[in-house]
Amino acid sequence: MPATTKHAILIVDDEPDVLFSLAALLRRDFQVYTAASGSEALEVMAEHPVHVIMTDQRMPAMTGVELMQRVCAEYPQAVRIVFTGYADTRAVVDAINSGDLYRYITKPWDPDDLVDLLRDAASQHDAMAAKVELLNELGSYFEDALRVTNDAAARDSEFLQEFQARTLKLRRQLELIGEAQ
Repeated sequence: MPATTKHAILIVDDEPDVLFSLAALLRRDFQVYTAASGSEALEVMAEHPVHVIMTDQRMPAMTGVELMQRVCAEYPQAVRIVFTGYADTRAVVDAINSGDLYRYITKPWDPDDLVDLLRDAASQHDAMAAKVELLNELGSYFEDALRVTNDAAARDSEFLQEFQARTLKLRRQLELIGEAQ
């Protein structure tokens, strides 16, 4: 990501004061979007590329964990963070197991630590995006290699068969890795 482009962060909380405070804290380092509910957050994500989403756990209509389950399924490259002001062990376990979280944090937080955490999460997003790009490039390479070997079939059929089998195996593995992202 170019140094001049800010990472997009989505903050989700049903308390307007929290949204206002976090937006003010983060606006210098990030492109900040806010949402007051899970459904509003999904609308924002449909309209804007979001690199990191950070949501409160306890919200009406849709909890943070429920939101993260949806985000994980619909926007798997978004790095997911849940925060709460309550010690809710069950929510922590659910969030980690079903929302594939990057972090689960508790309020109150130190502002500098929060900014550092979000920078780390943005770096995690960049690393995942680079990995997906590399997997796509490798997939294209194997497609090209398979096409070339098919064209050269008359030269050495035993080599060709072995190469095609290895290429197809690697292609399937790449697809599985891509699906896991």
